[in-house]
Amino acid sequence: MADGSNPRVDIGVCLFLIVICCAVLVEAAKLPPGSFEPLGSAPIPQATAGLVIFLCLLVVGRAALAIWRGEATGAEVPYPPRRLDAAVLFGLTVLYVLLMAQRVAGFAPMTALFLFVAIAFLTRFAPRSLPIAALVGVVMGWGCQYVFTQVFIVDLPAG
Repeated sequence: MADGSNPRVDIGVCLFLIVICCAVLVEAAKLPPGSFEPLGSAPIPQATAGLVIFLCLLVVGRAALAIWRGEATGAEVPYPPRRLDAAVLFGLTVLYVLLMAQRVAGFAPMTALFLFVAIAFLTRFAPRSLPIAALVGVVMGWGCQYVFTQVFIVDLPAG
């Protein structure tokens, strides 16, 4: 595969995600119907899980096709993963959740900062990636806040 991914790893990760999403579908079906809106709280996690399953099936199909064709893997990746990456991102995520629970800042700025730092770290703080990381952080932070508060009417933590 030209993107440097390993088809067997892709299949394994996608199968793992499909199992998790199936559990989400089962548990979401147990949610009671809504009292204030006709849909209730189950459709959003069900739709999300369904979308993730669909995308995983596409990746599995692509990876299976690459294995069947015998395409070479291991093309050079611009930012090869390091063992430390997972630990740092896990710690960053835990810090994000703790800061949100303590209401240090609102959802939008905390999410924007979290995404900026995560993207910048994964791209090794490459100067070319920093403006993109900032743009993604700002758009996702404030965009998600708008969607959650104005479309889905979710009460988000405020600073």
